[in-house]
Amino acid sequence: MAGKLTSDMLKDLTVTNVMEMVVDEQFPIVMQKFPDACCCTQCLSDIKALALNNLKPHYVSSDRGNLFERINTSDMMVKVDVLRAMTEAAEKVTRNPRHE
Repeated sequence: MAGKLTSDMLKDLTVTNVMEMVVDEQFPIVMQKFPDACCCTQCLSDIKALALNNLKPHYVSSDRGNLFERINTSDMMVKVDVLRAMTEAAEKVTRNPRHE
């Protein structure tokens, strides 16, 4: 397809960061280790954002790519990296929440 790229065309593009899905899966496990952590939306969002910013993203643009990348992220080292990033983020946010 040749032609000019428009903003409307970009709205239909879908990409997924598979690492975000892995972080979401591990979130309850990590938060069990922080019983005194605030679980408000702001703190949880901060933990997720900090963790993702310290992980290499793995973007896919199709269900097939998603499946392939999910297999790759099942590697033990990927899970260790995710747990480390989430633990560090939870510790930081727990020490310094951005709310009263």
